[in-house]
Amino acid sequence: MASKHHLPSTEPDQGPAAKRSRPEPPSGPLQPGANPVRVELNPADCDLDFDINGNGLRGQALTEEGFAYCWSGARANVGIIGGKYCFGCKIISDQTVDMADTPPDQQHVCRVGISWAADPVGNLGETTNSFGFGGTGKFSSSGKFSDYGIKFGVYDTIVCAVDLDNKPLASIGFSKNGKWLGVASHFDASSRGLGVVELSHQGLPWESALFPHVLLKNVVVQLQFSIEDGLVPEEGYKPWASALQDANAVLGPTFTSPSQCEVIMMVGLPASGKTTWAEKWIKEHPEKRYVLLGTNLALDQMKVPGLLRKRNYGERFDCLMDRATKIFNTLLTRASKKPRNYILDQTNVYRSARNRKLKTFVNYRKIAVVVFPTPDELRFRAKKRFKEMGKDVPAEAVTEMIVNYVLPLTKNMHGSNELFDEVIFPEIGREEAQRHLDEMKRMRQSPNLSAKRDLPPFAHEHSIRSFPVPNVATVEASPGAIVNLSASHPCLSVPCRDSSSTFQVRTCHTHF
Repeated sequence: MASKHHLPSTEPDQGPAAKRSRPEPPSGPLQPGANPVRVELNPADCDLDFDINGNGLRGQALTEEGFAYCWSGARANVGIIGGKYCFGCKIISDQTVDMADTPPDQQHVCRVGISWAADPVGNLGETTNSFGFGGTGKFSSSGKFSDYGIKFGVYDTIVCAVDLDNKPLASIGFSKNGKWLGVASHFDASSRGLGVVELSHQGLPWESALFPHVLLKNVVVQLQFSIEDGLVPEEGYKPWASALQDANAVLGPTFTSPSQCEVIMMVGLPASGKTTWAEKWIKEHPEKRYVLLGTNLALDQMKVPGLLRKRNYGERFDCLMDRATKIFNTLLTRASKKPRNYILDQTNVYRSARNRKLKTFVNYRKIAVVVFPTPDELRFRAKKRFKEMGKDVPAEAVTEMIVNYVLPLTKNMHGSNELFDEVIFPEIGREEAQRHLDEMKRMRQSPNLSAKRDLPPFAHEHSIRSFPVPNVATVEASPGAIVNLSASHPCLSVPCRDSSSTFQVRTCHTHF
């Protein structure tokens, strides 16, 4: 694993990790005469629930187990750093979904545009470095939605045209079924803006090149990058595939096999700091393009706002988390079949659960990161989390975790039956952690009530991240009962994304 000097108390095996677990970056723009590359959707640069078929040109996402409420994105494998190029996206069909609680015009939506490969693939049009045109007729960038063009849907073809040669500002525009809708936006592609034109001087070219990008909600699409794909180019623009011959193309990230990849499993009690560590590690290692696997990933794709996550509104939040948990379980099952670098962000204190989750990640390098702060620090973090979340993990659940908590071992340690190649203790070391854990177990099992009261409180075990544009309107709290969140909580009355659509949660009964 790269940059191990940041991590004290490691227990590695003998194999070098620095050479593994990262996509191999191209050295710069592809030169004419290089090995032929076909432009298609990139299986290494899409959401886990996104399926690519049809010779790499057809895309769709899962719809079962709550996925119908998720947005799912994918980028192409070739980006541009100059020139005037276009690509097409035809909406082939709507997917059949059961969403009686959602207006029909909000059940099937497609967004088409471009973005940096460094941006989250599920956030097209919601970041500074991405631009999208949605089926509701709105154009978006930086999370700001504005009226543009007209609505589109099944059987329509949208062509996205990008002009990086235009001075002083580059431009992006779209057409629908051959009718030009005009320039949607101008943007600075120079070093003062996106930095696209200086791309060849950077270490990771795909981080700044602009790639074709689709974001789908219950639709099937067919991409067109060349004349052979069925693309009818806009006047003055070349097919996107022509950028390969013009030396204006950069390849996106790739993973060739699981043996190049790693899975990091976070281990620790609620509120110990697992998500904080994981997010910091991801930020410090952008070249590895980690996927942070936890219930937050499902909340991300459902576009659940940070406000609803923070204050969680009792049973209604539990309903939402029930759906998110089912989505997460499906994503975890699919993850081992899609070579990437993963971080599994759950408590993972049960040895049996760790082995069950890791056994499908054959040939991956497996690393445990045990976040075990001192009792005083854990108490401080738990109180802080309680203030933010407003809800405790049930005491009996915490007790069960502590009683069954086993510190992980590497696979070559004496007496180990675990799968880890490496175990890392970024805070206190193994011996001190084991000493504190033994004491916590003793206190949890003690009949002395005063001893139990001295244990730290634990806040709800879900990480918090802010989402700028909530999609919240109604939540079913019980069978037949609809609660309007905007009415009960006026602070949730916010502008909508692509349309007047709102996020809804169906009735759930399974406790998370």
